[in-house]
Amino acid sequence: MYREGHAGLNALLYAPILPLVSHVWSLELALVGALVAVGVANIPDLDQPLPRLRHRGPTHTVWFAVLVGLATGAGTALLVPESPVAFRFGFVIGTCGILAHLAGDVVTPMGISPFAPLWRYHVTLEWFKSKNSRINRALLLVGSSALFASLLVAMGLSAVVAPAS
Repeated sequence: MYREGHAGLNALLYAPILPLVSHVWSLELALVGALVAVGVANIPDLDQPLPRLRHRGPTHTVWFAVLVGLATGAGTALLVPESPVAFRFGFVIGTCGILAHLAGDVVTPMGISPFAPLWRYHVTLEWFKSKNSRINRALLLVGSSALFASLLVAMGLSAVVAPAS
């Protein structure tokens, strides 16, 4: 998958979570979660221009997902210090954001080895090529639309369920 497809997939996967997080914790935490989910979508592909890293190598593993999760957990805790769940929430969203990227790459012929170097089992479903522009654009359109709609729902819920003064 290309950048647009990964961003759209992550937006689509986070969309149903945003109103729930907004309702249970805060709209601020929900928005930070959206930024994290979409923001990490393409981090694994930072290996492409690096000469010593094989594309879809170490940055396309569950170990890398956990590492990014730790970083996003810390970042979320710094951005929303008043939330007692900020670190855990940021960790889960960051880790899942990378795992969503890996899932997006599994459906392509190149696939990934998500547990390397411990287990080099290669996973690919070969559903479509990474460069399929129709799939990438469709995911971006559907994902961004779903995320926008869920934001409107969350804002509507916060207006309806606002605490009485």
